[in-house]
Amino acid sequence: MIDVKASLKSIHSAVNTLALAVVLIVIGGIFILPMFRKKDSAEAKRELAALGKALAALHSETGSWPEGGAIAVAGALLGAEGGKALVEHERRDAQGRFIDPWETPFRFYFSQNAFAIQSAGPDGKFADGQNEEDDYWFSSR
Repeated sequence: MIDVKASLKSIHSAVNTLALAVVLIVIGGIFILPMFRKKDSAEAKRELAALGKALAALHSETGSWPEGGAIAVAGALLGAEGGKALVEHERRDAQGRFIDPWETPFRFYFSQNAFAIQSAGPDGKFADGQNEEDDYWFSSR
């Protein structure tokens, strides 16, 4: 004969365990994930500053900016053309471009004597003038 009371107790225990697991996942999403984002944000800011310092040093030495986009910037800062490496940045994509903590390539903008570097931030999408709240920037001005 089936013990209904024992079966209900077993089901009740399983439901309670599942409910606890859901609560823990929600709490983790609310409180723990933002801590990792803050770490990544701080890392992105440090990397932007290091790349900015290296670009300024490169411009001081050569009087010009790298031409050819993010691949050329990475090559110039890593000393690919026989020059000295001006920055240590181990994270690069398959094309050799520097990437941010969220694995999106940095964008570089140059004018005659100034520059700016952009990280797309946690969402991996460049703002392009709209909704820039999660993008990170570094500029020489």
